[in-house]
Amino acid sequence: MNIELIEEEGELFLYVPSNKRFAEIKELLSKIKNDTINVVKVDRLSLDQMKLIWSLCNDYGELRGYTREEMREALENEFCNSKEIEYFSISPFKRDCCSMKVATDFIQFIIEHAIKHDYNLIVYEGKGDNRVAKRLQDISPDIRRYVIQCLLHKRCAVCGKLVEVDLHHWDSVASIGGYKHDDGLQTRFLPLCREHHTEFHNIGKDRFSNKWHIEGVMLSKNLVKKLKEVYPNHFQAFKEGKNDI
Repeated sequence: MNIELIEEEGELFLYVPSNKRFAEIKELLSKIKNDTINVVKVDRLSLDQMKLIWSLCNDYGELRGYTREEMREALENEFCNSKEIEYFSISPFKRDCCSMKVATDFIQFIIEHAIKHDYNLIVYEGKGDNRVAKRLQDISPDIRRYVIQCLLHKRCAVCGKLVEVDLHHWDSVASIGGYKHDDGLQTRFLPLCREHHTEFHNIGKDRFSNKWHIEGVMLSKNLVKKLKEVYPNHFQAFKEGKNDI
């Protein structure tokens, strides 16, 4: 471990290796007090990103029968292979730690990996009475990619249910002349279970979006083709010959 000066919640912390003697630490503090400090900007993941990755791996590991470290290692190996990048540390205190961008991509990868394998992850933040449960839509770095994965795997984007999930038109289908004119490219979509589908119609689009921090997404032609297999009674106006890229 290298010596690190880290700001956490407005306070400065000096991290030193455990084998450093008190005299060496005292000398280091004297240098910091009396010498000019050279600031070197380094792109590395944040402490919040590290905590989120561990929380995701902990919950995912419990569901699959692995320790959080085993789950992290398995996911990171798969992630690095898919991206063709070197294995990295998720500790911001280590020299081989990943960048904020890589950490963001890794978090999104874990979320999508869980969806593809039908696991509903929940991350808990805080302690005691302040402990709050956060679902995947609350922590996903890319909410559009999250919704698309839910669409592809017929999963409620609000609660994660896998039964009785409907392809919901976020925008009124009447605005395009009804279902017979729906080619999947003119309105936004969101997969919802019956409970949340009913709630949407009861409270309206704006209140639903504000409550669940989510909304429908526009689809590409390739996505419509894939979703026609998942939701066979939808996209009546979509013709592959006419709409192909």
